[in-house]
Amino acid sequence: MILALNETRKTLVASRLHVVRAADREFPRKQSTNILPGDAVWVEADRIDTSAIPDTLDLLFLDADRRVLAAIADIRPGGGCPQVHGAVGVLELAPGTIRLSQTEAGDLIVFESIVAANSQAAAVRVSRS
Repeated sequence: MILALNETRKTLVASRLHVVRAADREFPRKQSTNILPGDAVWVEADRIDTSAIPDTLDLLFLDADRRVLAAIADIRPGGGCPQVHGAVGVLELAPGTIRLSQTEAGDLIVFESIVAANSQAAAVRVSRS
């Protein structure tokens, strides 16, 4: 599991981060999936085709250091979405996430992998019951 954290504000941006590479052949299909609260999709691109989104999204455009270049709330399907100069990726979020996480331009976003320390031991205990 990967978390997206706003290091600047010490807030959680997403508890389930999925990564989509622009070169991925399934990119349009993955981009068009619904994003639920707590979810995020990291897309390596400097803009998003809003005709492919099924519902309203919040978008964070990040540079190579994962600094927020632009925070755009409530992008609607088919609505205009700017190309952000210097962005290497876009974090697609459920609507309201920017407000709840208090994220603003200039904030540092970190992606952190979380692995359960005793995941194998827990699996053994569950399977024996």
